[in-house]
Amino acid sequence: METVFFDDIGKNLLKQRFSFDPRTKSVVVLVVLTSVLYSSNNYLLGSLAIFSLFLVLLVRARVRFILLSIFFLSLFSLLATLLANIALAVENVYILYAVILCRFISSYLIVSWFFYSVEPYELALSLEKLYIPAMLVWFIITIYQFIPVTAKEAKEVNDIRKIKGLTAKSWQIRKQFYNLKKTLKPLITGSINRGIDLAESMTIKGFIPKRRKNVYLDVRIRLIDIITLLVLISAFVLVIIYLKE
Repeated sequence: METVFFDDIGKNLLKQRFSFDPRTKSVVVLVVLTSVLYSSNNYLLGSLAIFSLFLVLLVRARVRFILLSIFFLSLFSLLATLLANIALAVENVYILYAVILCRFISSYLIVSWFFYSVEPYELALSLEKLYIPAMLVWFIITIYQFIPVTAKEAKEVNDIRKIKGLTAKSWQIRKQFYNLKKTLKPLITGSINRGIDLAESMTIKGFIPKRRKNVYLDVRIRLIDIITLLVLISAFVLVIIYLKE
């Protein structure tokens, strides 16, 4: 029998049963980024890249998005390797390229996983539970929503352009950049104006950041979060000990 939800609250409640707390996810991101930045072990970097790719696939990110990201990161890594080889005269260029590529891919995918899997309200509640000032939380959430909202609006505008036949052909790179600039400029301006209007309306209505809020959904550290954190931190410590030896 299929369960039918009549609002988004029920869906979010069901989702919370099978997802980690945003604070747990932030620790995962920090551990992966720290390991990627401070390790040059090829096996560890390759494992972290595969692990990050697995997490992104779990949140049902678009395969095209992943492939395009890996392609551009590969080109950027190749450029960085060539510059490093010219400046430092590296002995093994292929190993250096593999290290740089794994670092870029792991960092990009793990941050993308966090953005894909953490809703703004979850992040806001988690930050408030860490006793971060409410105005700072509001500022962080505004920035956190800026890129996804702008990207969604840009996609909608681009879809309308496709319907009207106004998009550039695949080989017209200059025209594509011109259309992108023409699309993003009013969207970014509109996002900034919305933020200013929201701040002004909150001030007019007497918004009090210190007042306790009533929330329909809550985020809690559960047993699975504790187990995940213990396993993750233990593995991180063991990897550090192994690399030092």
